[in-house]
Amino acid sequence: MKKYIQSYLGLHLIFLIIAMILFLPLLLNGELVTWRDSQFHIARFHELIMAQQNGHFFSDIIKYSGTNSWGYGLNFFYPTYLFYPLIFLWRLTKLPVTSILIFDIIVVYFALWSNFAIVYKITSKIKLAFTFALTYVLTAAIGNAILDNVAVVRIAYMTQYASNIVILLAPVVVLSFYNIIFLHDNRTWLRAAIYSSFVVMLSIPTTLGIVLTVLCMVVVAYFKRQLSINDMNQLLRSVLLTLGLSAAFVFPFIEQRLANNWANLPNNPDLFGANFSTVLMKIFNLSDVLSLLIIGLTALLIFYKKFNYVYKILGLSYIVALLFLYSNLFPWYLFNRELSGALQMTYRWHFMPAILGSLFVAFAITDLMKIKQKMLPIVSVMLIYLSFNGMMLNTVAKNCHVDGFNNATNHIVAPNKDNLKTDSLFGVTNDNIQVMLDRPSLALDDYRAQGQERNAKIIYSDSLVQFDKQILPNRTMVKGQDFYIIGVPRNTRSVQTPITYLKGFAAFDTQGKRLKAYKNKGGFLYVNPSGAKTIRLTYHKTLVHQISLIIFIITWLALGGYWLIYFIKGMFYTSRLKH
Repeated sequence: MKKYIQSYLGLHLIFLIIAMILFLPLLLNGELVTWRDSQFHIARFHELIMAQQNGHFFSDIIKYSGTNSWGYGLNFFYPTYLFYPLIFLWRLTKLPVTSILIFDIIVVYFALWSNFAIVYKITSKIKLAFTFALTYVLTAAIGNAILDNVAVVRIAYMTQYASNIVILLAPVVVLSFYNIIFLHDNRTWLRAAIYSSFVVMLSIPTTLGIVLTVLCMVVVAYFKRQLSINDMNQLLRSVLLTLGLSAAFVFPFIEQRLANNWANLPNNPDLFGANFSTVLMKIFNLSDVLSLLIIGLTALLIFYKKFNYVYKILGLSYIVALLFLYSNLFPWYLFNRELSGALQMTYRWHFMPAILGSLFVAFAITDLMKIKQKMLPIVSVMLIYLSFNGMMLNTVAKNCHVDGFNNATNHIVAPNKDNLKTDSLFGVTNDNIQVMLDRPSLALDDYRAQGQERNAKIIYSDSLVQFDKQILPNRTMVKGQDFYIIGVPRNTRSVQTPITYLKGFAAFDTQGKRLKAYKNKGGFLYVNPSGAKTIRLTYHKTLVHQISLIIFIITWLALGGYWLIYFIKGMFYTSRLKH
């Protein structure tokens, strides 16, 4: 351990300082600049806190954010476990904005170190690994609606929050599996499993792209006869451990996915990606730093006669990846029905060109340093400055000027009950965040059965109850952790609740007698009242969910025990060497 600290303490400090530089102005101002779906993330974090305060550490359905959202199965489809450190900070400090900013700093620092560690593990080249980590983390992001589009800005805005965190960690997963499949090195199987579980428990759309990337590598290796039995064993071991480490989400998700006829997300545009001219314009307006670096370094490599086969492959692959995601050369329309609801936008897979481009930059800097020794510090300072400048242009500077895609709203305003639904940038502080918490926005349309969002939105949004064929308002209430249907008309044979069906719901009358509850054709929870005037609805984890949690906890405890034993053995070995 002492040797590790002596070897890597400097790098840890450098990465931490870089992360703090990017967020320090926001931290000092005590201001979180939010945009669009940031209100959704803040609301779901607050719901988790209220659930934990009521004894539900592993929360599933929404229970504490209003009558019209009770029973909404958000956490089954949008995992939360990797945000528990943020929830802990929020509860500990009672300063939500400060906690979110500290969490963001930790995420960027962790991403810098993780990307450095995997490249160094594979290559044993510290400068190459450092350059890759810095280039990737400070240039990779998803989305194209903001100026100087760098990942830290997307995280600061809390827009597509989870996907942007996955983007920062994606190289660890992809390169760990690459090391196993093509380099036949089994030292990264455990790392592959741990980071795969991270991405699975953060974002399904981006995870889908990572899974397909790994499967493509397996197929290529198989047909090139490069895949050995040992490689297959390591891959299988990684997959099994990944399932164990993410069991609390994966198996309940599959169970509930099969329990209803779920619709695609309502925001499912045609999969044509962005217009490729938009990608090109980012180069010419100097906001696509990665492409500019590749162009500049290519010129230097040609000038110094170092532009070899590796750079040709990486450069061509980078262009192909951009064309694949952001042009019509790939027939995305063939997969629109299957993918648009889950993927939504092709830029959720932007890790593909980002990894290739960052590798190009890392190899180029390493080669050019043999001629120009100051190349690495120059590029590093430039990247940090451009990222800091991009962050400031999109956050703090909005207090001083207005620019960007929408001059009418693209400036910072304080949130209030009248402007929360506008497309403004909100300057959220520990003092005014309560406005958002009192009016939670939980994307109630996203995870619904087929046809509900289109034909029955008013049912769940206004918490309406259908008694046989009569729909009535003001017949629902939440008391404690349970949901009540009140004033059931006499001789009612069936009651359609405003709750989308999930496994785990149960219905009772006031005497505690269990009533028959099931899914109707519209995907809602239906109850046979059997003469009851009041119906009480409860939710309990299914057997599959309970077993999944046990597997999840045991796997993480076993992994922690493995690390502890490894650490103790290392200390004992070091002591023997000294003796």
